[in-house]
Amino acid sequence: MVVKENIGPHSGAAINALTFDQAYDLATQEPDRQYHTGGNSTPFTVQARITTKGEHRGSRVIVFRSDDQERARAYPCCWGAKTNCNSTHIEPYTPQMKR
Repeated sequence: MVVKENIGPHSGAAINALTFDQAYDLATQEPDRQYHTGGNSTPFTVQARITTKGEHRGSRVIVFRSDDQERARAYPCCWGAKTNCNSTHIEPYTPQMKR
């Protein structure tokens, strides 16, 4: 497993093909679709959910899963950044979501 440097929350800019709304809709419409990360082509799936606890309770979230484990999640406020609110790198996943 590759461990990326902690660059802080909402750091850097990711170039995403879709807006958060488009990506959330795609994840809702095609929940079983498989994507591959840009770096090492690791397969992952995406789930659209509503957060039930924590500071983002009630917010839409896109959850990225690989090997039956959650790897990262992106809220609307994180979209377009390399990292999410918790400094987890989401850029391996977000640009790969395309129609």
